[in-house]
Amino acid sequence: MLGGLILTALAVALVLLLAGPDDARGMGTTPAPLADGRAPGAAPMQMIELSEAEFRLRPRDAWQPVPLPDTWARRGLANTGLGHYRIAFTLGARPAGLWVLCIPRMSRVHELRLNGELLGGALIDPFDRPPGDTGGRDHLVSVPPHLLQPGLNRIELSVVHSRNAGLSMLMLGPAQALPTGARLIHQMTWIPSSLYLVGAGLAVFMLAIWWRRPSERICGQFGLIWMLCILMHLLVLLSPPQPDAVHDGLLLLLQIGALALGASIALRLSGRLQSTSAGVAQATLLLMVALALWGALTGVLDEVRLWLHPVLILVCALLMPLAWSGCRRLPGPARLLLAGLLAALLIAAGHDHLVWMGLSSVMDHYWLPQALPLALLAIGSLMIRRLVEALRQVEQLNADLERRVAERTAALQQANQAKTRFLASASHDLRQPVVTISLLIDLLREQVPAPLRPMTDRVDEAVSSMEDLLKGLLDLSRLEAGTVRPRPQPVALQPLFDAIAAHEGETARRKGLKLRFRPSDATVVSDPVLLEQILRNLVSNAVRYTERGGVLVGVRRRGERLQLDVIDTGVGIAQEDQDAVFEEFVQLDTPIGRPRRALGDSSRGLGLGLSIVQRSCALLGHRLLLNSRPGRGSRFSVQLDSATPLPALAVPALPRRLPLQGLRLTVVEDEPAVQDALRARLQAWGAVVQCHDGLAPLRHQLAQRPRGHSGIDLLITDHRLRGASGLDVVEAVRSYGGPVPVLVITGDTSPGDLSLLSASGLQVLHKPFRAEALLAAIEQVLATAETFAITAARAAPGSPASRRG
Repeated sequence: MLGGLILTALAVALVLLLAGPDDARGMGTTPAPLADGRAPGAAPMQMIELSEAEFRLRPRDAWQPVPLPDTWARRGLANTGLGHYRIAFTLGARPAGLWVLCIPRMSRVHELRLNGELLGGALIDPFDRPPGDTGGRDHLVSVPPHLLQPGLNRIELSVVHSRNAGLSMLMLGPAQALPTGARLIHQMTWIPSSLYLVGAGLAVFMLAIWWRRPSERICGQFGLIWMLCILMHLLVLLSPPQPDAVHDGLLLLLQIGALALGASIALRLSGRLQSTSAGVAQATLLLMVALALWGALTGVLDEVRLWLHPVLILVCALLMPLAWSGCRRLPGPARLLLAGLLAALLIAAGHDHLVWMGLSSVMDHYWLPQALPLALLAIGSLMIRRLVEALRQVEQLNADLERRVAERTAALQQANQAKTRFLASASHDLRQPVVTISLLIDLLREQVPAPLRPMTDRVDEAVSSMEDLLKGLLDLSRLEAGTVRPRPQPVALQPLFDAIAAHEGETARRKGLKLRFRPSDATVVSDPVLLEQILRNLVSNAVRYTERGGVLVGVRRRGERLQLDVIDTGVGIAQEDQDAVFEEFVQLDTPIGRPRRALGDSSRGLGLGLSIVQRSCALLGHRLLLNSRPGRGSRFSVQLDSATPLPALAVPALPRRLPLQGLRLTVVEDEPAVQDALRARLQAWGAVVQCHDGLAPLRHQLAQRPRGHSGIDLLITDHRLRGASGLDVVEAVRSYGGPVPVLVITGDTSPGDLSLLSASGLQVLHKPFRAEALLAAIEQVLATAETFAITAARAAPGSPASRRG
């Protein structure tokens, strides 16, 4: 839209620029008959062209014939001064209507008489004349009919010029017969002003861009050039008839300022802002400013302008190749348009200088006032196009960035899924031998003689360390899968302190550390399992990274909440590493706490503890804080809501020697070593055990019994079997033999499998596990099944409970 507007304005201005002088010059050469309201059959009236005159400089000089238009400099006369013209014409009859006298170029300081009567201007004393006009203007003078007479008529015209001395041809005739070209020239002088007004909005827009984005210097400097050109145009419109040093000096300074900004743009485009050319241009412009000020103050400004104008034009010509070299990225048509505009400006500037000196015809107009706004609008459109292109590139870069982010996110998700699958597979394969060793070690400790107990204890410790590592992977996988459902309830802290002290105390003693738990009767609201996991990981981490001193665990009140603190005197953590330590597989390697992402020795774990702590706290809504200084130690704090203290619990009875005496257990496990270890451990507890390595042998056993009677008191099945899953086993047993208590054991850590098992509602025991955990899980399953059976029996029709209901 803007490009179309600019092209339209260019076309209109070009027509005016080229047709204006010619139209004025040719007025009356082929006068066209126009209707003027006369009676039918009357002769058409025409404009009379007055192209012959007599001229003299002084009243005592003789009259000399001159053709019009008349340019004094072309006749060898001075370009300034007072001159007198006399033009004679003959009329056949006195006109009846209003006539007009059209003078396209005449000094504003003039005295115009028709047949001795003052028709326009003011009286001029030839011996004490006023300062002359600095340039000619077009004039339309109304001629009353009574001033015209039949026969000979005479126009006497005295003009005073300061420069551009001369006179155009005159046109006389009825107002209705005034040529269209002359009307356009007289009535459409607002076109350059309108173009400057449009450019003012564009300049404000560019200056606003520069203000908001200081890096857009070229855009802002071009807006400043626009503003200077608008000020110059206003000065030209408001120029006084006589020369004025202040007005002319200010106009010259504005021209130099616009040139300085243009030079800065050209040098910046060419990348030579810091070169020798920039220094020379700066010195030249400063010299011009000094000369302009000197000329205005000493009254020789015209002489200064006579020399400065060619220098300004020369500087523009030298700078334009620089601007051209900096526009290599513009498309071909835009570069050609820019080259044409720059060349047109140079030609217009040279032409206007000749007009100003009076070396061209007096009929010539100044081209720069018309060409400059058009050129500026065109260049402004190119800059807007550059801005739009930059915005398009930004949008494209944003789109590319979003695409790359999406690709990287997808790649990270795939990598994370691959990591999860790898950990799940590796964890499952590692858990199988660990659970076998754990169960066999438990049996071995009951049978070995006393001298061999220390050896079995060391083996048991090694297995326990392996179980802790695998348990960390399992906990992390469960948190990632979202299968952990917190069950907030009142939790007494002292029993939790006692359990963790018993578990971690031996490790601290071996390292020579003091592990202290400050006694507390506080009760908090949390999930007991997750809270124990959080505190156990924090204490274990503190003991692991403390070499001297000790670890203190305590609770204190913070407002309406309680703060659980684990404080150590270990290596500490640098400020820049305090976020990294909560990531998976990050360990502290050096005394100043720099993170190390490679897996270290077993005493340092896998770097999962703090990651599990952070995720568990986020799941529970507990705030986790860290305050640490390298070499001084660390303090991990968990903020908890307080709760009403719990009533004292009865001491549980000691477990029986044969807790599973007489129970019929079926085990489905395809790993022979695990299957054998489970059979031995369960039989040692008094159970009758039947083992199968898959679903097909189990179905064969079920087929030997009547439907509805499976003969199974408890089903223990692995989840990952060859050709089937634990859920398939449960479905087969229950569909054939009815409700059967089930315990699922698994070494899987993949989020999908964990979510599936969590949704099944079955009791799940994760590998590796100790014998105590296996027994506790079995007893919990049996207790739940017994409770469910009693509830169902009471609700059955015909039962005593239902009859009482």
